[in-house]
Amino acid sequence: MPELPDLEVAKNVLNRTLTGRTIEEVEIGSPVLLRRPTAEVFATELQNRSFKEFSRFGKFLIFHLEPPAHLYINFMLAGRLRLQSPSDPKQKKLGFRFQLDNNQDIRYHDAKNMGKLYLLLQDESTSLIPNFDDQGPDALDPNLSLEVFRQRIQKFQAVIKHVLVNQRFIAGLGNAYADEILFAAHVLPFRKRSTLTDSEIEALFFATKSVLQNAINTISARAGDTLQFELRDFLQVHGKGSESCRICGTIISSVKSGVRVANFCRECQE
Repeated sequence: MPELPDLEVAKNVLNRTLTGRTIEEVEIGSPVLLRRPTAEVFATELQNRSFKEFSRFGKFLIFHLEPPAHLYINFMLAGRLRLQSPSDPKQKKLGFRFQLDNNQDIRYHDAKNMGKLYLLLQDESTSLIPNFDDQGPDALDPNLSLEVFRQRIQKFQAVIKHVLVNQRFIAGLGNAYADEILFAAHVLPFRKRSTLTDSEIEALFFATKSVLQNAINTISARAGDTLQFELRDFLQVHGKGSESCRICGTIISSVKSGVRVANFCRECQE
């Protein structure tokens, strides 16, 4: 599942490569992904609009168009974007294809058909996107200070791994980077939030900022101007169950909790 660093890098690539480009043709492959409006309206409204800029909030990538419209994409488990030539063969599970005025396609594929696309026209509000306005601040929001982080985390009583991935707390974290943040902060994933000390909450705050920014830097350096999602081989514990911890050599644990798997080091984390 693409998380904040993947989408932040994708946003930057799209701003560098597609700003000002115009959509000349729209093809809808999987109408089920279009949560609003209908496929017919979606195609009609997007044709001949230009990309003004690209932004991100939490796990949403946002296309800002001119004349004014905004396309919000929640990739969910398997959604992916690709920049391709119009002559390239179409892969299975095509969600949409935009052919642009520079003889290039931007294509969205979704092997699970779980993604969610919302097109907001003119002054339509994000209240039309379920739960969007219920999200907490973006995890990289400059206004998310240590004090704000402390105040927000007090509202949640679950185990800390579940708090971190709760978009109502802060937006953008998923399973992979929650594992990494907890490892960097030396906190076990199944600790109840109420057991955390002030110093541990402070460590989580700074780990959140540093882990995400380091991941963005690493992915950006490797991706260049291509759209690459889920480059994860540089992570410390996520997906490393049964491997040795790079810090202490202890075998990394892998424990399922609900629908997620937590990866952690029993020696480095308390």
